[in-house]
Amino acid sequence: ARAAASSKRHTVLGASTNGSRQMASAVLRRLGRIPNTVLQRCSYASHAAAVPLSEPLEGVEIARPSPTQPEDVKVTRLSNGITVASLENHSVSSRVSVFIRAGSRYEEFDKRGVTHLLRDCAFLNTVDRTAFRISREMDFIGGTLSSTGTREHVVYSAEFLREGVSGGNLELVMDTLGSVIHSSKFEHWQVKDNKSRVKLEIASAQEQPTQVVLEALHQAAYRNALNNPLYCPPYNLPRLTSDDLKSYVGEHFTGKRITIAGLGVNHDELVRTAQAFSNIPEGIELTEVQAEYIGGSEVMIPSSSPIVHAMVACKGVSVQNSSKDLVSTGVLQHHLGVGPSYLKWGSNTISRLSKVVTETVGATSVVSAMNMSYSDSGLFGLYAVSDHGSIGKVLKAIMHEFSEVAKGNISNEDLTRAKNQLKASYLMSSESGSVTVEDIGLQTSYKASYTPIANTIKLVDAVTKDDVMKSARMVFSTRPTFVALGNLSNTPRLDHLMQDISLK
Repeated sequence: ARAAASSKRHTVLGASTNGSRQMASAVLRRLGRIPNTVLQRCSYASHAAAVPLSEPLEGVEIARPSPTQPEDVKVTRLSNGITVASLENHSVSSRVSVFIRAGSRYEEFDKRGVTHLLRDCAFLNTVDRTAFRISREMDFIGGTLSSTGTREHVVYSAEFLREGVSGGNLELVMDTLGSVIHSSKFEHWQVKDNKSRVKLEIASAQEQPTQVVLEALHQAAYRNALNNPLYCPPYNLPRLTSDDLKSYVGEHFTGKRITIAGLGVNHDELVRTAQAFSNIPEGIELTEVQAEYIGGSEVMIPSSSPIVHAMVACKGVSVQNSSKDLVSTGVLQHHLGVGPSYLKWGSNTISRLSKVVTETVGATSVVSAMNMSYSDSGLFGLYAVSDHGSIGKVLKAIMHEFSEVAKGNISNEDLTRAKNQLKASYLMSSESGSVTVEDIGLQTSYKASYTPIANTIKLVDAVTKDDVMKSARMVFSTRPTFVALGNLSNTPRLDHLMQDISLK
């Protein structure tokens, strides 16, 4: 029987006429090998294979989705002063962030660190929700909550699935964020428990050289406001209480300081659900103390590390400067170099600073230009990481290169490269949902309007060598601030570092 079946299978494989296929099908059915429905599908497939895939199937209509039209960022001002801005990108997930102009720069001296404790006490018990309920409701809709803080903002964010089992999830998220922002109870036992987390974050930050140097730079560069630390001073943590948190929220979490930014949401729906924030008072117009840049100082932090981290910075541009100044400074930063320039099997001389350092001490150091802008001030400078024996030569080399740019020593090729890198940075960042929400939130928080990336790209294209030289001279004209951490045995002092530097 097996031999007969095998012989008939060979007949099936060699058959080419309809009669042969029918005979083969009958044989296989008797053997119980293949169901009749499968044979029918195989027969259909053999006939369909003869139709070229480039031609439409006869009698079959294909539903084609209508093209999604790109939408612009929309901005609305609510009656209590809250600004709502959103971009509808028709994604399956949504993001909402609430930006509050209540960062560490607004802290009183005896309340330093309150914003650090505040962001660690986010999403705890509120008047109408428990921390457990908040957590479970976000889990149910596939959502995550986070809180962050900068020198100018406290930010509460949520990322979640756009549609849930019972419909849209936006209303639940907005109700939760509204409750957290204006109705948190800050119960004393919860605040006490979270102080241990604050201690851990302080200890972790102190182990990060870049963070230590950056904090010291702000404290040395500014007389007030922006010199407040991002992290709670250890001496002040035991003094902070739940009443301090409630007082800070009541004073600073007001409508005119709040911006709600959304991505992947319908703007009208976001405005409607923002009624969850209707209980927040409008507050008075934001009048902040002007950050006063002083410069001219140095901070030397010795440690046992053989690696030295050093920053030299001058006064930069603020977000209130003209768009041309902001973009020109960005081109200057990318012309000098942003971050370590690693090229596989290459000499790592992609950026201007990396090239001069490699020629001076070899490829053993990391150098980068830094550019930070705030509402009323900014910092622009150079960051170097090198071994203690080479740090002096590295700092001298990059400062000399910076002065050469300020003199106008910029080639057309370098200018084009810098402009292309800046444009690529803008465009690639826009592909990230979190970066897009941050961009929308910060722009509307500072200026109550939004400038599309396409407009910014045009500004970058219009930057000339004279614009870059002007930005470098403007930065170089202010007194520098110098901070160094590590084995400082060969680290030059600020006066020695600037001794041979001139714009002539």
